[in-house]
This record gives sequence, structure tokens and C-alpha cells, in this order.
Amino acid sequence: MATVIISYLLLLVLAGAVAVEAILGAPPAPGTSAAKVPAVLAFGDSIVDTGNNNYLPTIVRSNFPPYGRDFPGGKATGRFSDGKISIDLLASALGVKEMVPPYLNKSLSTEELKTGVSFASAGSGYDNATCRTMMTPLTVERQLQLFDEYKARLAGAAVPDRALYLLCWGTNDVIQHFTVSDGMTEPEYADFMAARAVAAVRGLVARGARLLVVVGAPPVGCVPAQRIIAGGVRRQCATPRNQVALLYNRKLGQEIGRLNAKLAGVKIVLVDLYNILADVMHRYQALGFKNGKDACCGYIGLAASVLCNFASPLCNDPPQYVFFDSYHPTERAYKLMVDEVIKRYLRFL
Repeated sequence: MATVIISYLLLLVLAGAVAVEAILGAPPAPGTSAAKVPAVLAFGDSIVDTGNNNYLPTIVRSNFPPYGRDFPGGKATGRFSDGKISIDLLASALGVKEMVPPYLNKSLSTEELKTGVSFASAGSGYDNATCRTMMTPLTVERQLQLFDEYKARLAGAAVPDRALYLLCWGTNDVIQHFTVSDGMTEPEYADFMAARAVAAVRGLVARGARLLVVVGAPPVGCVPAQRIIAGGVRRQCATPRNQVALLYNRKLGQEIGRLNAKLAGVKIVLVDLYNILADVMHRYQALGFKNGKDACCGYIGLAASVLCNFASPLCNDPPQYVFFDSYHPTERAYKLMVDEVIKRYLRFL
């Protein structure tokens, strides 16, 4: 069943890739220095939160060591990793800029704003109940409101037409479903998540988005924390979590296919994060990692230690681990995944 689901998703994505290439034209000639897109705008959770939670009344933060130990200057910026995170690396690979700042940093210049920011918040989800459980006020609706505010802050400079809008929610929703009773079956909750994702996409399209990248749910049951919490004494992947992620990804693929058919001039690409991350974890040794299962920070592992702090056990060499803390990859793992995303889905830009 999982093979059928993934094959279906890949067909949808390949079709979307061809369509986007048609609308954007041929890629720039090799050696050119022009950015492939003029701006990158990120919405979602901790995978793309570059520090917004620093400015919010929440305990879900990472602006303290050992986070940021491999970031330029060794600074903990609020990124949930040892260094840069996915959106920074994506923006760099697309030639936009080296780091994407958090929108809630009110000191950003108009020029910095124009090339893109992150509206994301660690702990956020498509489900507003997820945001309440994770103690973050930046729901989907609130992030879209911040985007409206962002446009006003541009002081008359329009958001570039070819800006790339990236949406990355879902992990926290799957966790929430197994943590707090929501009265829904797994298929019902997957459908609910997909409907919320569609609403977010439509909300951005109504605000002018024309090129959107929607990131599917990863193998949530295989992250270190979920292995500890629900993987049994052998700390195996928690299969029910992964099943919900796959159900959601399948439904999301169907809905994105419909949206691409209906929305003239709008192209939406679905990224199969599930298999990209699963492949890194499965082939970790071949990819040069020492550990593909445990977290570098807090790797000894207690179920309650879902994040890390200055008192947590820390591995000697984070780049040798796929995961930095019990939910988030290291910069090196992010780099491999972003490179794969570029190769599979965005090489046409």
C-alpha cells in the first residue's frame, strides 16, 4: 500500500514539475549568478522557523546553547539545529541569500524583507488545537495575517511575482493526534489535515502567490523522540504515526492535483519529505553519518526530553548525526535533503 501511495505522489510531483518549468521558462545558463527566484517566503513549523519564537510568549524556543554551535559565529538564533536549517539552505541554493530572517525581527530593512522572510513558528500545525497544545500563537491564520502585515511593511514595493512560497506543517499535527484525543479516526484526521493545507494554499493564492512548494509530512514515527515514546524497548519506528503521515500525504497529493488543475497561472509542487528523510535515515552510513537513529543532543534519551538544553548530553561531532535533537535534523542532514529537493523538484527554476 505504501508503495502505491508513494508512486502516486511521485507522478503528481513530476507532472507539477513539468508544468512549473513551462510557466517559468528554461533555467538560467550555467555560470550565471542571477537568483533563480527573487524571494523565498516560509510558513510552517520548526523546520522553517528561523527565530520567530524568540519574540513570542512560548517556551518552545532554541535561542540557547547548544543550539547554533555550528551556526556562523556559534550563535543560538532560535533555529532548531546545530547550524542553518532547511529554509536557509534552500534560499542559498536558489541564489537568493545565505540566511532567511524571522519576520518578527522588526529591525529588518525593506531590502531584507523583499528577498524573503520566515513567518513560521516552532510548535505550529495546520490544526489550531496543535498550536494550543504546543503553546505557540502562530496558527495558519495568524501567519497569513503576518504576511498581510509584511506586504504593508514593504512600503509600496510589491512582493515579487516569482517569489517562492513554502508551506511546511504537519509533523506536530500527527504528534498531537496521538497525544491529545481529538475524537477522529486516523483517516478522518488525515483528511482534516489535508483540508487545512488546502485552505492555507488558497489563502496564499488569494494574496498573490503563484509558485508554491508544499512539504508533505515526514516519517514522524521514526524521529528519536517518537521512537523513545512509542517505539517499544527496541526503539523502533512508531508505525501508527507513520501511517497517519502517509494517509495525509496521499490525500494532500490528491488535493494538490485538483488545485493545479483548477487554479490558472498557479503552480503547486508537493515535496515528498517522507521518503527523502527515510532514505537519509536508512542509508546514513553510506552518506557518511555515524548515527541515523539517535539525537546528538540528549541522545541518551528520556521520553520527556524532547528538546535539548545546556544540561543535556551532547555528542562530540553533530555532523556525524542525522538528528541534532530528538525532532530536528543537523545542518548536514538538512543540506542533503535540500539538495535532493532541488534535484527532484526545483531544478527547473
